[in-house]
This record gives sequence, C-alpha cells and structure tokens, in this order.
Amino acid sequence: LRILMVCDLWQGSDSYAIARAFRRAGHSVTIVSDSTYYGREWRSRVLRAARRLMRPFIVRDFNEALIKNAQGLAPHLLFVCKGQLVEPEAIEAAKRAGALAALWWPDVSFFAHGPSIPRSVPHYDWVFTTKTFGLADLKAKFGMTRASFLPHAFHPEVHRKFRCDVSDHERYGCEVSFIGTWSPKKQALLEALVDARPGVKLKIWGMQWEKAGAKLARWVESREVLGAEYAKAIRLSKVNLGILSEVRKGASSGDLITARTFHIPACGGFMLHERTDEVREFFCEGRECGMFEGAQEMVAKVGYYLDHAQEREEVAEAGHLRCLQSGNSVDDRVRAIIAKVEELRSAGKTPADS
Repeated sequence: LRILMVCDLWQGSDSYAIARAFRRAGHSVTIVSDSTYYGREWRSRVLRAARRLMRPFIVRDFNEALIKNAQGLAPHLLFVCKGQLVEPEAIEAAKRAGALAALWWPDVSFFAHGPSIPRSVPHYDWVFTTKTFGLADLKAKFGMTRASFLPHAFHPEVHRKFRCDVSDHERYGCEVSFIGTWSPKKQALLEALVDARPGVKLKIWGMQWEKAGAKLARWVESREVLGAEYAKAIRLSKVNLGILSEVRKGASSGDLITARTFHIPACGGFMLHERTDEVREFFCEGRECGMFEGAQEMVAKVGYYLDHAQEREEVAEAGHLRCLQSGNSVDDRVRAIIAKVEELRSAGKTPADS
C-alpha cells in the first residue's frame, strides 16, 4: 500500500513505531509530521505564547501540505496518529484522491487535545482506539460506530533488554520509578509513597512535574527519558509503577491499560500496575506482574517486592516472556490494521459512503 501518515518522527514514539512497522511489512510510507509544524518542544513562555498566536497559520500551512501530499501521492491509506492539527478538508481531499482515511487514537479523551480533533473525527472512515471505552465515547459523542479497539503495543526496536554499563546504573538505578506525564492522581499516589517511605530511592521522569510542587521535587528528574534511555531506565528500576491516567473532559473513563502496560515488561522491568479487569486480560497478577488498588496497597506492594528480590525478578521475567509471546508487538497491531483496511477496501466503498 501507499500510506500517507501523520505521526511523530522520534525514535521511541508510539506513532513513529507504527510507521516503521508499516515499512517492515513492505508498505510505502510518506510522513507529514504535525510535530515539525507545531513546535511541541518549545518550552519558554515567549515561544509558547507565539505558538498560540500563530496556531491558525500553523494549522493552515500543515493542512495545505497534507492535501498537496495526498494529491501527489494518491495514497491507498491516510493513517493519522492523533492528528491534533488535521482538519476535515484535508481528510476529504485524501479521500477524493482515493485514500481510505483512518485515525489511530491513543488518548483518554477526544476533547482534551485541541479543537481540530472533534471537528475531524466524524470524517474518518475508521477509528482505531487504544481504549475499550473509546468505542462507547465515539458513539455517544459523535454517533460513530466505524471503530475498533486496538490495544497499545511494545516496539521491538526500542522496548527490549538493553545492555547497561556502570554509567547507566549510576544514572537510572533506583528502587522505584514512574515514567509519565504529571497529573493530580499520579502526584497523590507518589506523595503517599514518599510519606510512607521517606528514604525510598525514587526517580520520576516525564513532563509537567514542576506542577507537583516542593514535596516531590527531590525525586523529579525534570525531563523526559526517551528511546533506548527509556528502556534502560525501566530495566534498572527495581519496581516500575504503572499508574493510570484519570478521567478527562469528554471521556467516560480513565485509563484501564496504557502504553506502559506493554513497554515495562517488554524492557524486562518488574511492573506494579494499577489493578483493572482489562490489564488482567494481558498479564497474570502475582506471576507476570504485581497489581494494586489505591495508595495503601501500592505502598505495601512496593515494600513487599523490594524485600523479595528473587520473586520480583522471576515475575519480571515471566511478564517479559508473556509480553513477547502473546502478540503484543507493534508489528502485530499493524497486521490487524492492514487486515481491517483490506476488508474495507475489498468492500468497494468506505463505511462513510454507505
């Protein structure tokens, strides 16, 4: 297939992993990356203010580029990963050029990431959502049933057991870690941990943790950890916390699984994950990962697994093998995507035409 994609370009990104998996499967992939237009890496107040003022011009320029690529390439598939800048006219232009238009949606809410997404969602022929509750949300909010659940995945190139040297151990070694973006719920759970275990060797990696204030400041690394370094940080943490995002505006639920659900065991890390029925479908509690509900049980389980190193290592290895052997790689997900695309194409018309 000729595939026109909207995705990130950095190694370790879930969306870029899909692009690389499409290419490994033999497809032609042309990327128009919204991240190169929007300056997501801008952190200073001046640049962020400028970005807000410039947004209408950025959106127009990006969509013109997407339309031009669609007209020139005549793709079989427009595959948009999140697509915070994608507008309906670009989707419709790609469809006129012969493409089936699909959205891959990895987040909790369709309404918390800018105004373009709610406008564009009804124009896609199919939506792949990584949230089971996303199917009900699509129907309730958009009257849309052209969708299917596609779980998160691990990337074989990135999420693996990297060899770690002395400097890696010095940089990433710790008793407990959390890797992810700040939220009030995550802050509350981590504060409960340091209240109960003030001497814990904790590392917190990710964005927006300056919002947490002074109580967690000594444990916050104040930056993201990406790609192979992300995998090393997981491998060298004795306990990796799988804290789930809370419900957001426009969503019917908070996370039930997340990308870390698969990243942590794939990297060979021990995972202590929030307990949900959904995560139990992928991993066995006590044999392939630890699980908890609420701060009190989380603190108790952290203590237990820090005190039982052999059991912790056996559980981590079992989780690693389960992750690798149960069809949870991005290549497995891409095979499911292509199967659905071929099914829709073989019908002779897109679901949106019916």
